[in-house]
Amino acid sequence: MSDLRISQLPAASSLSESDLAPVTQLGANPTTRRATLAQLRTTVHDQRSVHVRDFGAVGNGTTNDAPAIQAAINSLKGAGGGVVQFGPKTYRLASGIVIDGVTVRLEGAGFTEGPGPGDGTWLYVDQTGFTPITFTGLSARGSLMRDIAVVQAQNANFAQGWTPVNYGWFFRIQDCQGGVDFDNIFLCAVTRGFYCYNSGRTDFRRIRGQVFTSGMEVDAALDVPRMSNIHFWPFWSADTNVMNYQQTQGDALVFKRADGPFIDQAFALGYRSMFRFSQGVSGYTTKFYINSAYADFCKYGVLIDSYGVDGLIANLTTQGEAWLGSGASLSGANGILISSDNCRLQIGNLRIDAVQDNAICVTGINNRIDLFALRAVRYNTRNNGAAAIQLANSGSGTPNTVILGSLPVLEGTYAGLLNNTDGNGVVQMRAPAGTLTVPGLAIGQSNSGLWAPSATALAMSANGGEVMRITQGGVVTLGGASGAHGLELNTPTSSVNRFLLTSAIASGTPALATSGSDTNIGMQLQTKGAGSLVFAPSGNTQMQVPYPSSLTKRISP
Repeated sequence: MSDLRISQLPAASSLSESDLAPVTQLGANPTTRRATLAQLRTTVHDQRSVHVRDFGAVGNGTTNDAPAIQAAINSLKGAGGGVVQFGPKTYRLASGIVIDGVTVRLEGAGFTEGPGPGDGTWLYVDQTGFTPITFTGLSARGSLMRDIAVVQAQNANFAQGWTPVNYGWFFRIQDCQGGVDFDNIFLCAVTRGFYCYNSGRTDFRRIRGQVFTSGMEVDAALDVPRMSNIHFWPFWSADTNVMNYQQTQGDALVFKRADGPFIDQAFALGYRSMFRFSQGVSGYTTKFYINSAYADFCKYGVLIDSYGVDGLIANLTTQGEAWLGSGASLSGANGILISSDNCRLQIGNLRIDAVQDNAICVTGINNRIDLFALRAVRYNTRNNGAAAIQLANSGSGTPNTVILGSLPVLEGTYAGLLNNTDGNGVVQMRAPAGTLTVPGLAIGQSNSGLWAPSATALAMSANGGEVMRITQGGVVTLGGASGAHGLELNTPTSSVNRFLLTSAIASGTPALATSGSDTNIGMQLQTKGAGSLVFAPSGNTQMQVPYPSSLTKRISP
């Protein structure tokens, strides 16, 4: 029998350390060897590995195996911890299991992905009112759970308005203040998955399944939690009513107070948000890092409704389609929505598909997004003039800002403006100050373009030489560096009268006139020092006004 319990073997008595027992090594060529009881005790027993069957776990899907599993864990307390093994069975939990005061590894036999228990190790819950698995206390740090599937009994009557059974969190990692690892865990039909509080350095790897309300929530994590290879997909049911619930109520990954979380290779299908950053009791998330992520059929790829959130996103694709909606977008969907204040995002590559109105929407005040590359596809699908990037009018507060690193790619039948034309939000591309030979913004070649010689001036250079400068005071110089230029225009602070230079078509005559708000405006030509004023049509002097002011009229021969 492959999963025979030791208690089912015949009892033995009067054994000595030198008594022999056969040990069979399985494999392609099974080999049976002999070992003394002393040898077995110093090898197998000293590894401190226990099996839940040896503590009474049945694994038939109906018996409450939680007490037996708890007894197996407790047996390792005071012995330096160890491994708790599970066979390929379905273990029903009708009461909670707590890992505290000991570091353990809970190891299953893997699982078959699917809508319910199959091959492998499964933990089955069909009652509410308790947390099935809890890790707590400092001594639980370093614990690991791996190769196990969990499932909750849900309502299979998929009527309109379907909601999941109101289970609490399946996993709770609380007050460990350090790392607890989860590897290769399958969440099947789970209402709420992982809750991590005051337990930094928690590491989640290869987590997948269908979670209805919240896949993971992290709060008071003061030391870099990590999540990689996350895959939330409708393994249990893709019924329209189930997916409607998820798209209006479900958040795949929720971060409250989390310092420097790392997320990579994450995928979520059918949620209100893939990443939600909210306010926690002890603060908000700072310095998060998302390396690669894809939000499919999600109303928001990133939803920020907390003050002060900041972080980096390297690569993100988000698509806001309604489930089985024939390509129609969810009502009010945005790729990124910031609905609070003082948030900072730096984004490398961002693609946003299928949103009714704005690909990016920022409300509140003093928010800033630095975005290197944006591609917006099928936005403004209602053809209502919505902009790709919508920034709210901040009123008296600091305006919201989006800085673009490259020209965005805007696609779609009704692709419209890059930025709304109302309000005081700022969408711009910005270049740093440079030098004459290396401009801040190069055009054509590295030493030609725009640069900022000071905080109050903008200059243009060609092949390393300055050809134009404009100052905040209204002085424009052309033809060379200031002081060696050919033309200078000096604009008074409150200018109302001005020169008007008008060109003409062929056979016409260009004109220099005065213009402005006054009724009568003269014109003054002024020389410097003892210089004369000369009029020379076709290069021949016709009239000269020398210094001092006397008039000499000369007629060409």
